[in-house]
Amino acid sequence: MEEATEQEAAQVVQVENTKLREVITWAIFVAAVATVLLSMYNVWTMIGLITGPLIHLGLTTFIISMAFIRRNPTKIRVVWIVIVQLAAWGALIYIYTAQHEILAKLGFASGPQVVFMMLLMIVTFYYSWIMFGPVFAVTAGLFAFYTYTGNASWLPDVLRTADTTFGRATSLLAFQAVGGTIINFSFSFLFMLLIMGSILQSSGGIGFVWTISRGITRRVSGGPGLVAVLSSSTVATFTGGGAANAGITGVVTIPMMKRAGYTPEKAAAIEAVASVAGGITPPILGAAAFIMADFVGKTYFDIIIITAIPAVLFYLGLATYIVFSAQRDRIVMEVESEIPVIPRQQFLMQMTQLVIPMGVLIYLLVQRLSIQLAVFWTLVVTLALWAFFYLLSRAGIVNAQEEWKNARRNIVQAAILASGITMAAATLDVMLSAITQTGLGLRVASQMADWGQGSLVLTLIIAIVASYFLGLGLPPLPVYVITAVLLAPALVRLDAEMIVAHYVMYYTALVFPNINPPVASTVLVTGQMAGANYLKASIEATLFAGGAMYLPFLLFFGPELLLVDGFSPTFFHIFALTAVTIIIGQAGLAGFFLVRQNWPIRIIGMTTPVWTFTYLNTRDPLWEIIALGAVALVVLYGLLGKRFIKNA
Repeated sequence: MEEATEQEAAQVVQVENTKLREVITWAIFVAAVATVLLSMYNVWTMIGLITGPLIHLGLTTFIISMAFIRRNPTKIRVVWIVIVQLAAWGALIYIYTAQHEILAKLGFASGPQVVFMMLLMIVTFYYSWIMFGPVFAVTAGLFAFYTYTGNASWLPDVLRTADTTFGRATSLLAFQAVGGTIINFSFSFLFMLLIMGSILQSSGGIGFVWTISRGITRRVSGGPGLVAVLSSSTVATFTGGGAANAGITGVVTIPMMKRAGYTPEKAAAIEAVASVAGGITPPILGAAAFIMADFVGKTYFDIIIITAIPAVLFYLGLATYIVFSAQRDRIVMEVESEIPVIPRQQFLMQMTQLVIPMGVLIYLLVQRLSIQLAVFWTLVVTLALWAFFYLLSRAGIVNAQEEWKNARRNIVQAAILASGITMAAATLDVMLSAITQTGLGLRVASQMADWGQGSLVLTLIIAIVASYFLGLGLPPLPVYVITAVLLAPALVRLDAEMIVAHYVMYYTALVFPNINPPVASTVLVTGQMAGANYLKASIEATLFAGGAMYLPFLLFFGPELLLVDGFSPTFFHIFALTAVTIIIGQAGLAGFFLVRQNWPIRIIGMTTPVWTFTYLNTRDPLWEIIALGAVALVVLYGLLGKRFIKNA
């Protein structure tokens, strides 16, 4: 009897929690709509220097609080997050009411201003902790702590700063959480952009992408793997890439690859690498790309042009490894049966809702419209198309019920992701303020130049290794911002071009930690979906992305690949050499080019990038001849081996 009573009580609690989660989901949805409307309103009215970001923070902290409760709605968690939320709103309301006085006395705050600005900084760090874990929040706290204690006697001379007051440091640090560059990016367009991506996802864009991918890769060696690359990377351009994207596309691509004969580890690796690639693929790229544009003084359209060729080379390396390994393992399969056939009417509807908004975005950027206006009008077009097809569906003219069934869920998920980015933005602005106040950027740049002993190659290696280790505990956005402020200047000091130094930091922040052990955060998600051994899957991901591993070095010493001089004859020369190098290097990693390779030939192939890198660094034709000689040996071995097998 008692057991029955306990079961009934548990069922009642479960029902209540389900109802609570439904209410919370609606609350997040409403807050997301309000946040988007605020950003859209700001495009035309310019609400104010800090008024808009203050309201934006108020809404996004609410979204995170609701997500925190929805995850596990216990009484203790509810009470705790309500206290935190009230503290956040209290600080934001005070700063809003006293903003004119705060701006007038910026750097000389005292009394209540210091208290509430310190409170804002603390709750910002805490919300970042909720979204990204303790490492990011603690790192931000250490930067803030350094601002207060930079003149301490126990610090080494190279890190010691000038005296400051508690009020001055707090005022300048906390103000950036609402008035900094990155938080304004989030408020102005990033939130809109991510919600737009969720709408594109809900309108059936993924189905359209899968259909196109299937048509392109049918009857090709490694076809299922190439479908995963095309579909996952395309979808990632409007979902943000990484683990979030893998969760969307992996449910189809991973089982498809496993049925074709790929091991769980290889299926997980391909999906992970393809999803990560979305962050470096135009036109939307990752959130860090917008910050890079501001750092280097370029328009966002310029960044799109700069990142196009590296993205092509990244996919070239991934696709060739997939094809070579599939030929080696004899994985050839028709992929048509693996993805459901979409009726023609539905296909055209999905194509319209994806191609038109993306076309509008690209057109507006080409016309050099500001990114805020471009995103605004693209979102308007997206919503108009969405509403149009929804009305047609209600009238029974088209069948689009499946597309809208999960719309609210997708928007809620995007709102939570975007709110996390907002907290990261506010936290990063505080960290940048700490770096500016203390002069840490100049100190680190000077110290790195000493460590590199004036060698650009050694300094580059130090910067990339540092970026990788930062990425073991931090999300890509803060990794890029920290390395861009602290490490990129050291490369620029040694005569590297600014855009090249920043792009390499951007690339390594987005790619390396996500697919390389021991963290490989995206592989962690795809590995669970595939039922794969995590360590083996992350090693496979490193192999599939082999071309991506040495690409930063080729880009850094071959800036022509970033189109710094446009489509010059030198560009075509360097591009052809780099492309051939990547293909042969991947053949060496896979151990196959037309035929299976023995180890001497594999080593020759794998070392080809070294000779190309040396040529790009020195521009000595001898090294190019050696690189092309290695290419010729690998190709000749494959041709002769294939001919021998054919005649046998």
